[in-house]
Amino acid sequence: MSANLMLMEAKTEEAINIYHQLLDKEPANFNTLSQLIELLRRAGRIKDIDALVLRAEKNCQRINLAGLFYCRGLQRRFEGDPAAALKELNWARFDNVFGKSAIMNMIEIYLNPANEMIFSS
Repeated sequence: MSANLMLMEAKTEEAINIYHQLLDKEPANFNTLSQLIELLRRAGRIKDIDALVLRAEKNCQRINLAGLFYCRGLQRRFEGDPAAALKELNWARFDNVFGKSAIMNMIEIYLNPANEMIFSS
């Protein structure tokens, strides 16, 4: 909750640090990881995502696989690989927690695979 407050106050770096602290305690917390991935994308630090996903993958249990697939799908999407992102998100779309978000991301990829700013002009 404090990270969300930092974001509202436009303190991006402090929010990133709070998310990192949470992931240090529990690397396989995929709710936190997915929020951090979104935040790092907005901050222009996409290269930092790979290490976080790898660490979560090492600590992931079988029950949390949908969260891992969702986070990997976000990672692939923001790295510019829509085909790989769709494969990962397809595994996560059946989950109760990440399913709706996975489907929304899949629709956005299908509508705009190059991730262009369509309505900016």
